Amino acid sequence: MPRIYLFIGLRGIKTARIIIMETERRNSIFHNTTVRGLIRVLIGVGTIAGVMAGAIAWRVAHRPDAPTLFPIIGWQILVWLPWVAYYYAVRYLVRRLGTYQDATLAGLVLHVLAALLIAISHLAWYWQVSSLTSPFLEADGTRYGVFAFFFVFWFLIDLLLYWAILARPEPEEDTHEQKENSVTTERFAVRKGRSQHIVRTTDIHWIEAQGYYAVLHTDSGNFLLRRSLTRLEDELDPANFIRVHRSTIINVNHIHSLKTNDSGSQLVMLTDGKCRGVSRNGRRKLRSVVPLAS
Repeated sequence: MPRIYLFIGLRGIKTARIIIMETERRNSIFHNTTVRGLIRVLIGVGTIAGVMAGAIAWRVAHRPDAPTLFPIIGWQILVWLPWVAYYYAVRYLVRRLGTYQDATLAGLVLHVLAALLIAISHLAWYWQVSSLTSPFLEADGTRYGVFAFFFVFWFLIDLLLYWAILARPEPEEDTHEQKENSVTTERFAVRKGRSQHIVRTTDIHWIEAQGYYAVLHTDSGNFLLRRSLTRLEDELDPANFIRVHRSTIINVNHIHSLKTNDSGSQLVMLTDGKCRGVSRNGRRKLRSVVPLAS
């Protein structure tokens, strides 16, 4: 058994060295977006494996035949490794079918089927890996190197991971790349069901945060964009778009009027009839673009 983990460790070191050498030959590894994204996924999968290994070690610590932590960690890394591929598969399905918030009924059904397929295939991988490398192969009360409740627990975790990825926005570009690309965005490609729409920034009245998404309010309707307001604030023309609140960005060209409510809070009325609150910092930003009466 130790030879197996030694072999896995050496292969992992060799693979990592090849990746680093290849990316350094082209450019710095930290300036390669694809490699950086892969590193994030590997760190995420490694974290899951580490947490699960710790939970298993704690759960069986009372057993006289309980293995040490390191064999459990090696076993769990092998078990969760397929999620590197699963992650990109789910991202592909999100781009094709939409998220659980904007997908059609057929898209949601396909997402459910895909989640079940991934969970079942991962269980098959889990059974195969555990049959060969599990540190519990000789433990009493186990079969295929695992306890029976492991399969149910892991199946539920797979389903939760799938839906967690659906709810998580795409990783944003790092600050270095954003500063290099200072050109403001003039249009956004958004998905509504199975259709894609092009929304011009000049048609946007205001934008609100909604969970991990941004809602673009236009005359043609509302569109969900998988992006944070912080990133949008960097992409939009600051002469036309101002973040007046932590959850709101407005197009100054669609401001109808400003008023103060009974509690003294500042409000902005938009040309579409909507009313949005303005924070103190948002008022200062408005003053820099729109002349306000004192």
